[in-house]
Amino acid sequence: MGGAKLGSIAGPRISKPQDLRVLDVGEHVITTFALLLLLTQGAPAAGAPAQADYIIGVQDVLNVTVFGEPDASRPGVAVDNDGTIDCPYIGRVKASGQTTRALEQEIKQRLSKGLFVNPSVTIEIVKYRSKTVTVQGMVRLPGEFKLEGNVSIMSVLAQAGSMTSDAGSYVVITRYESPRAGAAPGAEPVAQQIRVPRRDLESGRAQSITLQDRDTIFVPKAETIFVLGYVRQTGPIVYEDRLTVERALALAGGATERAATGRITIERTVNGKLLKIKAKMSDLVQPNDTIKVPQRIL
Repeated sequence: MGGAKLGSIAGPRISKPQDLRVLDVGEHVITTFALLLLLTQGAPAAGAPAQADYIIGVQDVLNVTVFGEPDASRPGVAVDNDGTIDCPYIGRVKASGQTTRALEQEIKQRLSKGLFVNPSVTIEIVKYRSKTVTVQGMVRLPGEFKLEGNVSIMSVLAQAGSMTSDAGSYVVITRYESPRAGAAPGAEPVAQQIRVPRRDLESGRAQSITLQDRDTIFVPKAETIFVLGYVRQTGPIVYEDRLTVERALALAGGATERAATGRITIERTVNGKLLKIKAKMSDLVQPNDTIKVPQRIL
């Protein structure tokens, strides 16, 4: 049962209800259409309990519930600009920068000091207002999006309408970390870049990558290579990470019966100079390379 006030007769003990959790759906995503499905499945709805490791921020709206003690509870309280909330009996409590679980424990400890016996406290995020991320580049709906709880990159890309057909082979997350301990006063936040391969987004492996406040997601335009000569489909091919000559030929429909696959060359411009490189099937290709497949000598 909820914490009884000191001096009262405690009734039968009722176990604390289990916290409900709204989890992102971890489906395997094969196409960008499946990314769009996460728009309705991936992010917790407003009013749902937040995950225990969500970091509360200014202007978030909380329900503070002391089980069985409505006078000690505080529904719909917004986190003030100083990062605190006002709670009955105990006054101002620092909420910003704490996880929901840590805030539960702090309120419980303060209520336990001469007020209640073993109070059961739960924190529910009613509205997420404190954290935003920005999506730029080759998406259908670029812009700023609110982080509603612990949200994955896949969910935010779904909110941005998913990537366009000419999106590149990777996505870059730019994250600004606070200066390290011992840094000079007034030091600027440190920028960190996280590169996420597109294939991880399409396979669902990127579901575990959660975003933080002020993250910027950039989806670059696709880079290309050219495959010319004795292949079934000559022309440009969208570059992908760790693209090999063998994979490039496969994307071009494969070599024809008249192709000399042992004499393939790569033309690559380096520092303004055109280089011709004899290539093996296992060689890695770079963006803007031209692969030439000559005719087999009869």
